Amino acid sequence: MKILITNDDGVMSPGIEALVKHLYKEHKVIVAAPASQQSAKAHAITVGQRIYIDEYEPLIEKYGIKAYGIAGTPADSVKLYLEGVLQNNEEEYPDLVISGINDGSNLGTDLIYSGTVGAAKEGFIHNICSIAVSLSYNPIMTFDEVARELVKKLPDILNMEREEKEYLLNINFPVKLSKDFKWLWAYQGIRNYENAYIPRTDADGRIYYIVEGNIVDEGNSPISDVVLCNQGNVTVTPIRLKVADHKYLSDVAGKEL
Repeated sequence: MKILITNDDGVMSPGIEALVKHLYKEHKVIVAAPASQQSAKAHAITVGQRIYIDEYEPLIEKYGIKAYGIAGTPADSVKLYLEGVLQNNEEEYPDLVISGINDGSNLGTDLIYSGTVGAAKEGFIHNICSIAVSLSYNPIMTFDEVARELVKKLPDILNMEREEKEYLLNINFPVKLSKDFKWLWAYQGIRNYENAYIPRTDADGRIYYIVEGNIVDEGNSPISDVVLCNQGNVTVTPIRLKVADHKYLSDVAGKEL
């Protein structure tokens, strides 16, 4: 396959290299990822500003692949590669987009803000099978172990029977795989943060805020991604891009407000 690897932690992240290491011998691998850390940028794209793109030599020299650091958001990285680099060189689209391995989980409400998921969504918009892959905070597992497990499971993921050919999956690995872990379909749960915005004072006496806080996982279904991943399983949640309330619209669409 031709596989595009991206993420939101930056082209230099160990999560990207772990995927490259386990995929480049069997597949044509290309990396197009932000040149710097871009977490929580969701599906933002850069408009009205220059987006620079540079070859990322460490991956090129070590693995002999094409690798680019892009001075933009995670979605920029995928969009610019597909609509700019590929079209200018008249190359074919990838068969698969993998966004990750993210340093930190994207469970429940996290996926609304996630740049990792945002990059995968951009691949999906271009009708490419796309997956977002994340590893929980403070893991005992390594990125190398996650990449190895993911590559073993890829044939099953890509051979899924779905109503539509293309799909987007949000995959989360736990802190540590349980002895009898499973890959489980899971509902999107709820994740909140206690004291998420912490006020501090700089040297000039001005108050500023930083985003920190403790994770609060409460009120989740036992078959949610939050609960099942916390139990040591790998969770898989399919995502749709259409967010309109079609159930409500089924009765009122086309009628006067």
